[in-house]
Amino acid sequence: MIIQSLCRHYDILEKDENVNIPKLGYSSAKISFALVISSDGDLSHIVDLRNDDKKPKPKDMDVPIQKSRSSGVFPYFVCENAKYVFGVEKIKKSDFEKKFDLPPSEGNPIEHKVLEENDKEVTLVYPRSRECFEAFKTLHHVILNDLDDPGVRGFLSFLDSWNPEEFLENPKTHQYKDDLLAGGNCVFECDGIFLHQKSVVRNAWENYSQDEADGKFVSQCLVSGKLEPVAQVHQKIKGVVGAQSAGASIVSFNDGAFCSYEKKQSFNSPISESSMFKYTTALNQLLSSQSNKIRIADTTVVFWAETSDKICKKSCEDLVKLFFAPPETKKNENDQEREKNEEQNVEVSRVQDISKTKQIEDILNKVRIGKKVNQEDIGTDPETNFYVLGLSPNNARLAVRFWYVDRIGGFIEKVARHHLDMEIIRDEYGPRNISIYRLLNETVPQNSDKKAVSPLLGGLIMRSILTNTVYPIPLYSAIMSRVKVEGSINFVRAGFIKAYLLRLSRSGLSNVKQDLITMSLNEESSNVPYRLGRLFAVLEKAQYDTNKEMKSTINSKYFSSASSTPAVVFPVLLKLAQHHVAKSEWGFKSNQLIEQILTGVDEFPAYMNLEDQGMFMLGYYHQRKAFFKKKEVPSIEEVSS
Repeated sequence: MIIQSLCRHYDILEKDENVNIPKLGYSSAKISFALVISSDGDLSHIVDLRNDDKKPKPKDMDVPIQKSRSSGVFPYFVCENAKYVFGVEKIKKSDFEKKFDLPPSEGNPIEHKVLEENDKEVTLVYPRSRECFEAFKTLHHVILNDLDDPGVRGFLSFLDSWNPEEFLENPKTHQYKDDLLAGGNCVFECDGIFLHQKSVVRNAWENYSQDEADGKFVSQCLVSGKLEPVAQVHQKIKGVVGAQSAGASIVSFNDGAFCSYEKKQSFNSPISESSMFKYTTALNQLLSSQSNKIRIADTTVVFWAETSDKICKKSCEDLVKLFFAPPETKKNENDQEREKNEEQNVEVSRVQDISKTKQIEDILNKVRIGKKVNQEDIGTDPETNFYVLGLSPNNARLAVRFWYVDRIGGFIEKVARHHLDMEIIRDEYGPRNISIYRLLNETVPQNSDKKAVSPLLGGLIMRSILTNTVYPIPLYSAIMSRVKVEGSINFVRAGFIKAYLLRLSRSGLSNVKQDLITMSLNEESSNVPYRLGRLFAVLEKAQYDTNKEMKSTINSKYFSSASSTPAVVFPVLLKLAQHHVAKSEWGFKSNQLIEQILTGVDEFPAYMNLEDQGMFMLGYYHQRKAFFKKKEVPSIEEVSS
């Protein structure tokens, strides 16, 4: 299902003239240099294709497909790194000493020639680098030998005349030696055009690829249902956070225990070369786009709408990104300077953000009263298919954390319901929508430099949101634990506690009625744990009013035990409060509020379960916010009347 959906997405992208996506037999590669070859086979000069940023970035170009390769020698066509193009490699000094400087007792040293060395690295030519160069040269002779093109003949002549040991003697390669040997890809320019863009070269490559496919194992493709050549090794997927930089595989077999009927590697799940190319290319394109990707804990989430309409597609992407609310980041000096230089663009962006925020508000209001969202609300057909895929790293492979399929209207409604459930009274400057990224960060110590969120929680919370079911208990427990340990509850933690209890009640799994779980202070609530939470907040404030410079309050000593075993703690706290009330100038008011809250409490529970503890913390949070809530200033009309 996942691969079929990605194949359909590729077909849509391929028909879109405004989207640059590789065609069958080609792939996108990051190119650092262009080697300009004359018709005589000489290296005329080297062009640096990287941008001018502080850290230069290679240029993305579509080149003949670069299939996954392991430790073997496997050259790519007309686009390679220096090891294959020049037969030279740079390695660490420590690795060189282990591999080449063997003592006589351990055998004969490997034949090699050192071209340059320093305290850290060694540039050399040795049998493996020569083998790579020879394989690269042989491949191009096999494919291009029959072509009568001056540029091609000059390129082949360059390969035939090149001597790896002269790498540093050539002034052109010597100028860029460090950058070339850093591993960046090189393409070739002949007669003023890149070799991989010449029509004769592309035709030769496609004919060669077709001849290779004719000799491959043929079976019925699980995706298309057609009898086609089956891909033995699938292309790597790049861009998943935490996975190997070279890419990782979704479909992969590397052990005999995973195979059956003596089939090798991916022949065990027959997917044709064309379907493999489509799904890997489409997924890599989604992962390379910031508008189709978010991160949740260790999971990289990609999403897309199945539509060819550019406006509808962008509307979906923008809306989903806004609902998911990307993590807040601090602006650095460069960002601030850039904003000063682009005041006009910032103003336009601000107006757009206000417009999008208004759009979200309208959607939330509709979902709140039970109405369905329509095309006018979201800017696209609500029946459009929408897909969400969560991937996480697993050594050299990728694990599918979750896979969700729905119409875009249904998806928006479920995410909107999540935000409505999370709504709670907060400070004026707090964001309206809490990102999943920030919510998960509340499960780890706030003063920790490394916020290592449990990898399981991201998948669990997404599953609850996308299926509109009860939130995961592990996440609820983790947030409750942080509140107890740190003795503080912010609007993110309080919002989730409220959302968890609300969905639990809505599903009939709780004795607490929905109308008792409110967004702000509910003074009429008869729920005892909720009242005890309010009482703790009042007792804490009474202590604070006596000495505002006090560093340690009852919160740091009693909060955790008060929320778990109130019968043990509250008699002590109430006795202590009498001293605070007597000393405070606001003592009468505090005493009055204590009596009002205790009116609905017949006895202190000996023990409170997690659900009751949540109500306790919600009452504590609501009461504290009520203390510091700004009083509304009466209008001129009200005063005059």
